[in-house]
Amino acid sequence: MLENDLVHFYYQFHHEQHYFLCHDILEEAWKMQHAFSKQDAVVSLILLATGSYHYRRGNFKGAHKTFNKAYQIIANYSEETMATLGLARKAYLDILTQLIHDTAQEIPFSPIQLPLTTTMIEKVKTQFPNFQVTDTVVETPGILHHHQLRDRSEVIAAREAALEERRK
Repeated sequence: MLENDLVHFYYQFHHEQHYFLCHDILEEAWKMQHAFSKQDAVVSLILLATGSYHYRRGNFKGAHKTFNKAYQIIANYSEETMATLGLARKAYLDILTQLIHDTAQEIPFSPIQLPLTTTMIEKVKTQFPNFQVTDTVVETPGILHHHQLRDRSEVIAAREAALEERRK
């Protein structure tokens, strides 16, 4: 896992609350690894970003299911492994547990502050000097509804080309 990708992820997660972009940042980095599995520790963060995106948009069921998966993946990882992700293990598990509870109870979304290690906070601040945790809900349409507003022309063209190829 590239450290810069984690730094960018944490900046977007805490400062911009651009959870869709967070998912994309880590998923791309994860898939670039020589060997990767859906049980890798970083997948928990990818799912956390996905769940956060759903939760903020009021999709409690989708968020609940996704937070549960994130917890199941990370529960058996050691403190040392979590430290490589820049997170404190127990506090991260506690946050996931709370998110699972809150989405089951349909408690309105509030910004999530991950338990970053001091080292990770320093790395984020070095790369992004304006970094600070945004403690109010970001409701910018381009962030809140990113999946509806993004340019999908490349994806659509690739799907059409693949479909055409199968027809031959």
